[in-house]
Amino acid sequence: MTPTAPPTRAAASPATATRPKPAASPRGGPAPTGETLRDVTVVLMAGGFGTRFWPLGTAEQPKQFLTALAGRSLYRQAAERARTLVPWDRILVMTNAAHVGLAREQTPEVPEANVIGEPMRRDTAAAVVLAALVAERRFPGSILVITPADHLVSNLEAFRRTVAAAVARARLGGLGTIGIRPTYPATGFGYLKLARRPGDAEAVSVLEFVEKPDAPRAARFVASGEYLWNAGMFIWKAGTLLEAARQLLPDVSAALEPLAESAGSPAFAERARQAFQSLRAISVDYGIMEKARDVWSVPATFDWSDVGGWLAASDLLPADADGNCVRGSVLLDAATGNIVVAGGSRPVLVVGVKDCVIVEGPGGILVCDKSHAECIKPFVEKILAYK
Repeated sequence: MTPTAPPTRAAASPATATRPKPAASPRGGPAPTGETLRDVTVVLMAGGFGTRFWPLGTAEQPKQFLTALAGRSLYRQAAERARTLVPWDRILVMTNAAHVGLAREQTPEVPEANVIGEPMRRDTAAAVVLAALVAERRFPGSILVITPADHLVSNLEAFRRTVAAAVARARLGGLGTIGIRPTYPATGFGYLKLARRPGDAEAVSVLEFVEKPDAPRAARFVASGEYLWNAGMFIWKAGTLLEAARQLLPDVSAALEPLAESAGSPAFAERARQAFQSLRAISVDYGIMEKARDVWSVPATFDWSDVGGWLAASDLLPADADGNCVRGSVLLDAATGNIVVAGGSRPVLVVGVKDCVIVEGPGGILVCDKSHAECIKPFVEKILAYK
């Protein structure tokens, strides 16, 4: 899922928006402790090759590893967020083999053997199955918290409480998600249709995974209160996920099971290349979640954004008095409402321009009106293909 949305807070009342409540106690509860999360392993999904932050983001340094926007990359922020849940050695990183070095450089606290490089892109099902196999071998009985490494999350206390509620439900079985309460009728997200309107941090059965809807359907979803945005955050016992994979994706399971013992060893790269070559690309949503029987979701009450494109960069960059969000060596005059990033050593001069995105980076130069910022992907793909 690669839609763009502004940071959003789940539609809770002001009294509950920053203090989500564990599922076991709808009226409130203590903050999670190390004992609460004793059996958790966090998996950071850091394998994206997104084009939406071109030309600053490139195949060599994609969105999740960029430091030019906020100083700390989204990946580093996700790792630090994971560390509030578990020790560093209980964090697994799934990334592209080409980015293993970047991941290790930005999170030296994570053991090297915990950074696992996928030799080729096969979507999310292969990554989560392999992560579950590794976790079950190293930390038997693990509950996995699967989270994208390129999203923005605020309010860590609310995040920890929401995760703790989902972990408590995962101990009872089934496959879980953390969904986002929709705040507007977005057409760029998939939706989770729930059995009923959920309370704060309450696990509710998922009846259906709904693909990105048109505007009228999205409006009906939001009005009903029975849908959440699918943000790609999953919670489950490693063993439960592996059992589902053996039933629903037996080819993926069979190909990857021999890899777990060699993860982190010199032999892993070649064995992984051979195994991944035989796999089809399929998402965990389509391959497992949409077909599984016991699927549930806990609504998030933390602030969240998928940071899916340049318009969302304003979430990472402070605005000046004229509404310009600027990074790098930039000079402005009579300019308002722009996003301007100078990714190199040369200065960028912007005069008399309004509501534009102007970015200089390793991949090239982007100049567009904000109204066209979400339309650049096909053109960027042409540029990359031409190279």
